[in-house]
Amino acid sequence: MKDKIKAIFFDVDGTLYSHRFHDIPESTKETMIKLKQQGYKIGISTSRCRYETKNLPRFFREFPFDAAFYDGGALVMEKNQMIHKAPIDKNALKKLLQMAEKDQIPLRYSTVEGDHFAYPCDWQIKDNFFKLYLNMPIVKPYEGEDVFNVLAYPKTKEHLEKIYSMQEEVNIVEHGDKTMEITAQHIDKSKGVAIMADRWNLTMDEIACFGDGYNDIEMLKHAGLGIAMGNGKDALKEVADIVCDAIDDDGIYKICRELQFI
Repeated sequence: MKDKIKAIFFDVDGTLYSHRFHDIPESTKETMIKLKQQGYKIGISTSRCRYETKNLPRFFREFPFDAAFYDGGALVMEKNQMIHKAPIDKNALKKLLQMAEKDQIPLRYSTVEGDHFAYPCDWQIKDNFFKLYLNMPIVKPYEGEDVFNVLAYPKTKEHLEKIYSMQEEVNIVEHGDKTMEITAQHIDKSKGVAIMADRWNLTMDEIACFGDGYNDIEMLKHAGLGIAMGNGKDALKEVADIVCDAIDDDGIYKICRELQFI
């Protein structure tokens, strides 16, 4: 396995970045540095938009990642060059926005340069958002920009059903915290991995991926080696090739040592 893997992609929240400490574990930092020294290509695959990474620790912001997928795979960058984008269909987006406004479903959308609440929302959602990302979207009505990722916060079962009624038009991932992540149809993190594999002349079998959440399922299923964090969702662990220890228990460091990546 050591000689087979050429590139490694990491989810960010709950995989590289611990919300418990709002930092990257020291053992993970050490591992990332050693992986680069060993010649592996290193990338991130996150549902955060680019704007939402600006308050991550300095180590993260300065690390020489070879690639980054933002917005759940909808925006793919190699170093600082955008090489692929897949915005949500504008007709589908307008339908979703109209539904949200009518039913007062809080909704946040992201563009290349920022993230915004489409309408004012209650303080609990703002508070939870800040606790996760240490930044706060401003309220700005949609003005026709390309949108790559939407977070919807349904309050009722009816809200949930209305959003799921759009499954033929968009890709939907339901998280366990009453949050729905919406991207363009057929877009998920595995698409970003496939794009970079092709660009680097690698097969998917030569790529390892780490994750912890529902939106990492397709990525781990398609990777040559899918590794779920010990703190990850049970549904992710079921599709993973390996389950390592939790992020706060040096999971990444231990498994990379065990696999002789470092």
